This record gives sequence, structure tokens and C-alpha cells, in this order.
Amino acid sequence: MKHNRLINISLVVLLSSAFFGCNNTDQLGPDTTVTIAPTEQTWFVSDLLDSNGNCVVSQDYYQDNVFVITVRDSNGSPIGEADLAIYLSPSNSTSPPQHNNEYIFYLYDDLNNNGVVDHPQELVSGTGQPILYETKTERYHGTKHIIVRTNTSCSGYLASLEAFAGDGFYSVNISTEAIDDEPSGTTDEENIE
Repeated sequence: MKHNRLINISLVVLLSSAFFGCNNTDQLGPDTTVTIAPTEQTWFVSDLLDSNGNCVVSQDYYQDNVFVITVRDSNGSPIGEADLAIYLSPSNSTSPPQHNNEYIFYLYDDLNNNGVVDHPQELVSGTGQPILYETKTERYHGTKHIIVRTNTSCSGYLASLEAFAGDGFYSVNISTEAIDDEPSGTTDEENIE
């Protein structure tokens, strides 16, 4: 009887720890919000094709885009040092082995917030598989700057960038489309900022 009670108490403690650890309720309330800016990114590209019309993935063709993730409380105030999980997931058609293990999307932690990939330690993904990167927002601003590098060899690439903090969640799409599919009135220069 004592043995069963000890197991039940241990189980309650373990489950409570897991629940509070996952939801971080001490820091993040139930009305926590997460936003990502910009809210989407589409790169318009000219496909790089071989003589058979197949896509040639070249690691020399890419564009970097800074995304700013912000975590706020129910009053709209930024939450500094909030636990944040970032998930970058390429679509099935964009993942290896479709591209001979050439990776299309890379996630970087912009450690010095300069908007440039300038140190190998900033790379937190690149395996071609979905990655969950756990980090924290900046202490005073409640933000996190990350960079997503998108290979622009060909059109049709798609990934989802998702951010979670407490009960807050936000998602944006990142894609490449053929220049022929570009909306009228938009130029490549407008997409490279």
C-alpha cells in the first residue's frame, strides 16, 4: 500500500514538473502572444536547370531574411528572457532525398543582432529535417532575431517557420516562386530587403 502511494506521489510530482516545465506558467500567462515579422517571405527566382530541365541546387544561390519574433503578455508588454521554441520545417517536396541531400533552408540565431550571418556558431540547423531550436527572448525587448537562409536555385521550395512561447504560437511561410508567377508591380529588388 505504501509502495503504491509512493508511486502515485512520484507520478504526480513528475507530471506536474513536466507540465510546468513545458508551459512555463511562472513566466508566461495563458494570454501570452507570439508574433513574427515579416509575416511571410516569398523569393521570386529564375530556375537554375540542367539540360534535361531538372533543378540544379547550388549552394551559391541563396537569400537571407531576418525574422523578429516577439513575445508579449496579456497587456501587450514584451516579455524578456521568455522561453521560446522555434521550429523550421521544410515541406516534403523540399526535403532530401528529393534534392540529393542538398539543403534548402537553414536557420541561424542572429547572436549579435546585426542581420548578417557572420559566424559559424550562428547556424542552428541545416540538416534538411525539421528542427526545434530552444532559446530565450532578449532581456529588455522581449524579441529574438533569427535569420532564415533560403536556397534560391529553383522555384517551388516551401518551409514553415513557427514560434512557441507558453500558450502563444505564430507561423509564417517562406517560399520560392518562379519569376513568371510574380505579381505585377513587384520587382526582385523589393523582395531582397
